[in-house]
Amino acid sequence: MSDSRDRPAAHRWLDDLRLDLAFGLRSLRRRPGLLLAALLSLGLGIGATVAMFGVLNLALFRALPYPDADRLVVGRTIWPNGSIGNMVSAYDFFDVREASTSFESLATITPFTRDATITGVDEPERVPVALIGPGLFRTLGVPLHLGREFNAEEGEPGAAPTILVSGRYWRTRLGADPSIVGSTLTANGSPFTVVGVTPPDFRFAVEADVFAPMVRGGDMAGARQWHNWLVVGRLAEGVTVEEADAEVGVIMGRLAEEYAESNQDKGMRISGMQEAMVEGFRSTILMLMGAIVLVLLIACGNVASLLLARGSTRGTELAMRSALGAPRRRLVQQLLTESIPLGLAAGVLGTVLALLVQRSLVAATPLTRLGLETVGLQPEILLFALLLSLGTVLVFGLAPALMGSRVDLAEELKSGSRSVAGGRARVRSVLVVGQVALSVVLLVGAALLVQSFARLRSVDPGFRTKSLLTAEIGLPRSEYDLEARTRFFQELLDRTRALPGVEEVGLISQLPMRDPGNNVPAWNPENPPSDASQLQAAYQRIVMPGYFDAMDIPVVAGRDVADTDADGAVPVVLINETMARILYPEAEPLGRELEVDQGDDTGRFEIIGVVGDVQIFSLAHEAQMVMYFSHRQRQSSVMRIAVHTTGGPTTIVGQLRETLGRLDPDIPLAGVGTMEEVLSRSTSFQRTVAGAVGIFALVALLLAALGLYGVLAYQVTQRAHEIGIRVALGARAEHILRMVMGHGFSLVGVGLAIGVVGALGGARVIRGRLYEVGASDPVTFVSVVLFFSLVALVACLLPSWRAWRVDPVVAFRAE
Repeated sequence: MSDSRDRPAAHRWLDDLRLDLAFGLRSLRRRPGLLLAALLSLGLGIGATVAMFGVLNLALFRALPYPDADRLVVGRTIWPNGSIGNMVSAYDFFDVREASTSFESLATITPFTRDATITGVDEPERVPVALIGPGLFRTLGVPLHLGREFNAEEGEPGAAPTILVSGRYWRTRLGADPSIVGSTLTANGSPFTVVGVTPPDFRFAVEADVFAPMVRGGDMAGARQWHNWLVVGRLAEGVTVEEADAEVGVIMGRLAEEYAESNQDKGMRISGMQEAMVEGFRSTILMLMGAIVLVLLIACGNVASLLLARGSTRGTELAMRSALGAPRRRLVQQLLTESIPLGLAAGVLGTVLALLVQRSLVAATPLTRLGLETVGLQPEILLFALLLSLGTVLVFGLAPALMGSRVDLAEELKSGSRSVAGGRARVRSVLVVGQVALSVVLLVGAALLVQSFARLRSVDPGFRTKSLLTAEIGLPRSEYDLEARTRFFQELLDRTRALPGVEEVGLISQLPMRDPGNNVPAWNPENPPSDASQLQAAYQRIVMPGYFDAMDIPVVAGRDVADTDADGAVPVVLINETMARILYPEAEPLGRELEVDQGDDTGRFEIIGVVGDVQIFSLAHEAQMVMYFSHRQRQSSVMRIAVHTTGGPTTIVGQLRETLGRLDPDIPLAGVGTMEEVLSRSTSFQRTVAGAVGIFALVALLLAALGLYGVLAYQVTQRAHEIGIRVALGARAEHILRMVMGHGFSLVGVGLAIGVVGALGGARVIRGRLYEVGASDPVTFVSVVLFFSLVALVACLLPSWRAWRVDPVVAFRAE
């Protein structure tokens, strides 16, 4: 029989590895408590890290789902003050498209939708519509599922009305009819020819069911100073982003000279598409990734501590192996190899957890707007999970393996030897200090973000939010002229007010926070701007009498619009307090005039009232200038209704639908929801980020508390003989408790001190995401220290109680 030493080294190493793995599995099965604790600690850390890696990979590294995506760019407006806006003027786009040579194609899309009423397909319904320029799908490199996209002629005034429908709408509402191309759909009372169907999974910038062509001089493209379009381009072969940006800069410089009134000091920035679309979220993603790495480090610290504790029970076994000729290298290999099953199991658990939470993390980013989303198990995610699982166990199992392999047979066989155990205890203490410090950094960050979110939610939006139902009503322009619209909406107001449970009703073209946008330049004609750089935009809204009462918006001066403010009467307007303060700082605005840019011309309106400020976009924004016009003088075919009820606002939805159906059965009630839901959606991003960091911080706190408990429990076990002697010599219970608790709080104290210093630096990183909360807020820091101290006290109590209950006789017998 041949000696195993005669076999090749690689074969012997594989045999050793197989034996060590088998031994490790048996060892873990014999210690289910250690296995469960290590799996939970490491699984949570790996799961959170893998989930965030998937998001980071999607946002920063994974290519967009379009051919040659590195050639895709976007154009954004550079304002005279240096700020960058996502939207571009239609006429700036036209001029750049015609004059530039850097692009293979250049197209546009509105980064928002407007609803249209589709009739003739089952029941009437409101569907989201996006306007796009010709060549959008060719620019993106996306072929249509059926038909063709818009051509240049369809973007000119007077062209035959055409539309594209989305693949989703085609499947769900049009029965996936392959003959849909060339057929007619009725939108807002007018027939439109369907020329194409988008791919079923197409998603870019907005969620739309119908696409209509951008028309020069038409809706949202009527004036150079209107900025409503996202510009999308595909670079020509061999052209870099920098070269295209330089060429567009020259073109915009020429436009600034040619159209000084609207383009003075205005530019356009050309940027890579993926970079531009995620740049506002890059810091958030990296912040979450940093928080999760801290959780992973804390989890790994726990695993290292558990492995040290496990090694302390195997001193005699390892000493005997050493005495029988096993070199230290072999012992280290054995201890490390035994940790591999633990790492792989934790990796599987972590990957499952990652898949469960990853989609919600992606929802906090704009990735879905680019057509990116998590799709099951990505190969790079699996590889990352595998490497992370093995890497964490090997790196944090190395110290326990090195310490566990440093054995002395004579010392191990001596009763009461603790030289190695003492070394392990010191390492575990250092790990606990590090866990406490990292937990404090996370807790402070989470506390600041949660406090910021709480203060944001406490901001007064300036209008009623409770018991308020909102919805949208759109009238076909072809069927309702100006006079007919007024009668329809007035009748709707009167009938809705008569419904049981209704307190007040208001109608407005766009509700605050629910329907943002639509701003135009406006100024005091007594103090007009000297040039385009001094123009200030105000948000314009069209209201009917009773709106301010329904929304509980105070009319602080003057009066509300009235039925007498009709066509032919003096044009009137109400402005908010911010607008009054900015445009009329030293004069009473009532009775004065306001000049408003109306595209090709300007209009003057008499100011009849000043109303309170409301939040237009979100609670975090400062108050903006807002002006309100009478519906009888500047009519809108789409109005939003606000119904204040005595009970739950959703209880009247059915009655409201019936009321609208009696007026016109072809007009659907769309966008039904409460104002509280609108308010909640406006803070969803802040809530998601604060909640994610808060969960990570709580996990870190739990892991750190478990680590502290483990160290103290380990200390009590190792010092049972000493404690027994102290008790036998008459030590009182409080002395024993003070000894154990004192050791625990000395570790906590050092960790807290280090953590507070680290948190001061870490808080500066998230300073820009805080609302009315200082990055070094003393209340937050003190609260975190006190909270962690309370958790540490609980973690110390059980080991201290065990130490107090040590029986000297049992301790001596065990020794």
